[in-house]
Amino acid sequence: MKRIFNSERGFTLVELGIVFGIIALLFGFVTFNLANVQKITSINSAIDTLVSDIKSQQTKAMAGAGNSGTGESYGIYFQSDRYILFTGITYSSTNSSNFTIMPGSNLEFVNSTFPDNSLVFSHQSGELNGFTDGMNTIVIQNIQGLGKKTVTVNRYGVITKIN
Repeated sequence: MKRIFNSERGFTLVELGIVFGIIALLFGFVTFNLANVQKITSINSAIDTLVSDIKSQQTKAMAGAGNSGTGESYGIYFQSDRYILFTGITYSSTNSSNFTIMPGSNLEFVNSTFPDNSLVFSHQSGELNGFTDGMNTIVIQNIQGLGKKTVTVNRYGVITKIN
């Protein structure tokens, strides 16, 4: 005996639409979360570079690493989109030994409380010149304002907090 089945197998257009909608929604969540991770990672990378440069400038000041053989102060001057490593007690834009660091195209320095936007390390001691309590932080953030980190430095040039 032969049996005939009239029901067709497969999915309806509504079922397919629901499945594709759920997939698109999940893809959107994953994409959004990956974009946030990228922003946080870029800020963390910039902070790591900044911390390394702060320690390097302090070490140079303590070791007396000047070209003239005499001890010199070393410092970091902050602008909104970059910071400059310099030699001497004050930042001079005309000094040819200045070295500019760009933290990233989507990052900026805001709310610098350092005097004259500069960190200057004293020769031999490595302490900050002109340190004033409460004037020892800088904030780096994403241009869109999403994600930011504050770096706090004590009078001895030690980074005490990053949050």
